[in-house]
Amino acid sequence: MVTVGADDGSALWPYTSKATAFEERTLPINVVIEGSPAETRRQFLDRGEGAWNETTPEQEDLSEAAPDEPESTTTAWRRADGSTRYTYVAGGGDSAGGRWLDEHYRLHDGEYLGSRQHVRAYAPPDDTDGEWTAIQAHSEHWDWFRLSHTVDSVERSQRYVEREFMDRDPAAVSRVHLGNDRGSDANGWVTTVGFEDGFPVRLAAVALVPSAILTRRTSALRPIRDAIGARPARGAALAGSLLGLYLSVRFGAIAVETRVPGLDPRLIAGTFYPVLAIGLPCCTYYLSRSLDRTTAFAATAVGFALAILLDYTLLGVTRLPLNVFVHRFSTAIALGFVAVGASHTVRIDPEDHDYLRLGVLLWTVTLLVPLLRFL
Repeated sequence: MVTVGADDGSALWPYTSKATAFEERTLPINVVIEGSPAETRRQFLDRGEGAWNETTPEQEDLSEAAPDEPESTTTAWRRADGSTRYTYVAGGGDSAGGRWLDEHYRLHDGEYLGSRQHVRAYAPPDDTDGEWTAIQAHSEHWDWFRLSHTVDSVERSQRYVEREFMDRDPAAVSRVHLGNDRGSDANGWVTTVGFEDGFPVRLAAVALVPSAILTRRTSALRPIRDAIGARPARGAALAGSLLGLYLSVRFGAIAVETRVPGLDPRLIAGTFYPVLAIGLPCCTYYLSRSLDRTTAFAATAVGFALAILLDYTLLGVTRLPLNVFVHRFSTAIALGFVAVGASHTVRIDPEDHDYLRLGVLLWTVTLLVPLLRFL
């Protein structure tokens, strides 16, 4: 627990949780702002379109041991939707007898169905005199296979929020090392912001929640040149179609979200998801019928892999968990078996029709695994 607030000295658990239980810990609190919670919220919304100036060396007040200094940015914070997360706070600096708080508000900069910077803000309970806002900021992207967001970085969004306050009063921004570095790429440094008498934000360790509740947590292919030499034009058409179909789902959904801001993005996702779930194997089957096995498998795997790579590149995603990487590889294999089952060489040999059934089965499994949160 850490102490926040110049007046009431509230004890704050420096993490968020999926439920009102420490065992469900998710991401660390990485920004604490001293002052009126209403004023802090207004700063985000009213200055959401501001262009921030880069801080001069004379103005910087970050610890030399802290990571990269804030940089200039342009943001457009808007109210956001998302899953509820909780944090724990106790009055008087005592970790006992506290209460769980859900978000005071949520903001984001970016697209719900693309990539965005997401802020969850927590304020003191209404029956206290606390004057602070604790923030959990992270960058995330919409994962079409999980039908939910995947967190990319905590540190990058922390710097993003830091820059919001550097233009107003660089001397009010600092970092304190609290060691709450469990979750994503968090490094244990928490940004503190205060606008009265230098640094009214006081962060200090006062109690430790028991550590036990804080912790959880193909050679069968022939050489590619053989595939290219067989039917290059049709193989390229198959790969290009998978690439185009996948990206059209991503950016088609973003376009609808942008042009119809009042529409629930989850409804948009539900509309586009069948295009991905059904469209990819159907496209693979139809365009593989005139290809031999090797060309069909190679073109499908390459086309899907390029679609995933380009999608993440355009979204600015630079790091992925190992289990996501394994899942995408498995998905490419599943589509590859669909392609092999549809190829003309298999259709000539009725005994090999099991390839198609195996491909459909694998594709179904790769769709269900992330939806059932086994990923």
